[in-house]
Amino acid sequence: MIALITSLLIGISLTVVIIGGYLTCWSWFERRAETNAERYSTWVGELFLGWTPKQARQAAFGAILLIAVAFGATLLLTGSLVFAAAAALAAHFVPTALYSVARTRRLKRFDEQLPDAVQVMIASVRAGRSLAQAIQDVADKLSGPVAQEFGVIAGEYRLGGASVEEALRRTRDRLNVENFTMVSSALIINCERGGEVLQMLERISASIREISRLQKKIVSEMAEVRAQQKIVLTMTPIFGTLICLADPSIPDILFHTIMGNILLVFVIGVQVIGILWIRRILKTSI
Repeated sequence: MIALITSLLIGISLTVVIIGGYLTCWSWFERRAETNAERYSTWVGELFLGWTPKQARQAAFGAILLIAVAFGATLLLTGSLVFAAAAALAAHFVPTALYSVARTRRLKRFDEQLPDAVQVMIASVRAGRSLAQAIQDVADKLSGPVAQEFGVIAGEYRLGGASVEEALRRTRDRLNVENFTMVSSALIINCERGGEVLQMLERISASIREISRLQKKIVSEMAEVRAQQKIVLTMTPIFGTLICLADPSIPDILFHTIMGNILLVFVIGVQVIGILWIRRILKTSI
């Protein structure tokens, strides 16, 4: 009888602990997902992806599951908690990295389209249209990021009650693109102090095209450094894989001994530093 009561109490205790732990984990999971969903919704708006709040929430749940899968899969493959934790940490930054890459590509495309946008504005002003109407023409006649951003400016002026210079200032601060900063700043000064809009736009157009030409020239001259970056990124993993294939005992040493773990961390760290250094050189040069 005593044994039965004891077993029953132990069973109840375990059930309470399991249910309590499940509810606690699920509550944390939901809070984390909601926080990420809000951040993803902001990113979606910036990138004009057109996701619904439900899709952003699904992406948030998927990102958390990715962390758990990365941890479990790495732990099963390597048997090392250190590398499993590193994989989970890397998975945690995957959404941020994807957003950063997408935003960089979008701003690059916007910068490439900006000369065409200025030309459309020039044609509109020559036809006797106002600056606000010229901005709307860019949104109507072009496509891609430049049409979307100029559409935001036109919408804030037409529907949001903001002035043209205020709408330009908001977009300038949000995008932080050098050529657009020059264009928007010139337009803002023209709106505040007056002047010939057409002549100013023509000078800006010539300046932007010259800057774009010089940037393309610099990029072409830095092609060798970019090729070195790709070599640094690919050769070390390939070399390590070939060594592991040549000697099957090496993977066990690398993943299951302290010295092997230290060696792997050192190699990965040196490679990351090399890549960041090359990117810093490229960024400074351009």
